[in-house]
Amino acid sequence: MVIPLFAQDFKIQIENQFTDYNILLAEKQFEKALTNYENEHYLELVPKDQLVSLMNEMFNSSEINFILEKPHDVVISDEIIEQNGEKFVKIDYQQNFEMKFNNPNLARYTIYSSLKNEFGSENVEFDKETGYFLISTNKVAVGKSRDLQSWKFSILEKKSIPILIKFIPEQYLKNLK
Repeated sequence: MVIPLFAQDFKIQIENQFTDYNILLAEKQFEKALTNYENEHYLELVPKDQLVSLMNEMFNSSEINFILEKPHDVVISDEIIEQNGEKFVKIDYQQNFEMKFNNPNLARYTIYSSLKNEFGSENVEFDKETGYFLISTNKVAVGKSRDLQSWKFSILEKKSIPILIKFIPEQYLKNLK
C-alpha cells in the first residue's frame, strides 16, 4: 500500500533523525547510533555487539584512518509504503568519506585502482598532500517507523539483499547497484 506523504514535517523529522544517526557514526558513538536508529529487524539477524565490534575495528584501526562525513543532498521520498503495520520511506543521499592506509607495504596505485573499481573512477580522488583517498558515494537508505515519529534506518546495498529482503519491502531492493 502506497500512502502519499504530504506533510513537510515528516520529511524534516526523518532527515533530522537520519542526520543524527550518521553524526553518531562519524563520532564513533556506535552503540548509541545502533540503539537509537538501527532497524531492530536487522539487529535480530546481526547482533549489535558484533556490529559495534566490527565498526570499532574499521574506524579505530591502526592500519587505516577512516573519516566519515555527514550526509548531504538528502532526498526523502514523497511516498510511504506500508507493510506489516510498519511504514517505510526511501532516502537517497550522498556521503563522502576519507581513507588513509598506513601500511607502507600497500601500493598506493593498487589501492587507488581497487577503490575506483568499487566506487567508480569519478568518485575517488587521491590527495597527495594528506595521503587520504577522498570517496564520494550515492547511497540509498530506508527509514522505518510504526508511528511516523520515531525512525529506524537501513542502508541498502546490493551485497546485503539476502538479509534486507527479510524486512525491507522488495520494491526498494529491485534496482540496487
